[in-house]
Amino acid sequence: MEKGIKIKQYTIGTGRPLICVPIVETSKEQIYEAARQAVQQGAEALEWRMDWFGQIEQWCEVEKILCDLAKICQETVLLCTFRSKSQGGEQQLPEAEYIQLLQNVAESGYADLLDLEVLACGKAPAVIQQLHQAGQKIIGSQHYFSHTPEMVQMQQELQQIQEAGADIGKLAVMPSNARDVLHLLEATVQLKESCPGYPLVTMAMGGLGTVSRISGQVFGSCMTFASIGKTSAPGQLAFHDVMLILDKISESM
Repeated sequence: MEKGIKIKQYTIGTGRPLICVPIVETSKEQIYEAARQAVQQGAEALEWRMDWFGQIEQWCEVEKILCDLAKICQETVLLCTFRSKSQGGEQQLPEAEYIQLLQNVAESGYADLLDLEVLACGKAPAVIQQLHQAGQKIIGSQHYFSHTPEMVQMQQELQQIQEAGADIGKLAVMPSNARDVLHLLEATVQLKESCPGYPLVTMAMGGLGTVSRISGQVFGSCMTFASIGKTSAPGQLAFHDVMLILDKISESM
């Protein structure tokens, strides 16, 4: 039975997928302006992509932004993500510094969700346990910007993310053809059927994968990413278009 994860007024993993708007700006002023604009336009979740911030190694600066974003996102889910270059991000940190950054974010109490690149982190189960002890909910993620793995591999990796202890499993792939998109959707459906209470976020990127970004309520993905201004990944659709489509799908189900 679906149960989802309760964050603020949302239950992630049930009903219509949550729409998350990425914030990919480099300065405090730009970050705040993008966040305010997204919230004013009705974004249900914001993802602060911390890897875009040039002062990421200065914790006092990061903490100030987190505090201010939490005030802006009083009724909006705040997801914080440091996406490494190997996973399509803007910066790379040594693993120890990456883990320390996540620990600092968790202990600050400002983030509702925190992204961890589970399969790229050699100590993922222990790290997740530490973050949970700080009261932090975790999205365990894996990204493929060059290809789509075989369906069995995608299923196994989502299971590995779940077994590591992440509260939500996320997988994003780059399709080469329509069959790659079908395989991603099939992997999502199969894991959702075997673990109906476990929230999943899956998407195929680029133009070919557009359908995967709007069909989560059918196939089992509980969150999608849509843009207001800058995009954070290939194939992201405009926020208001996605909201209209998801609402129509939800009404028909």
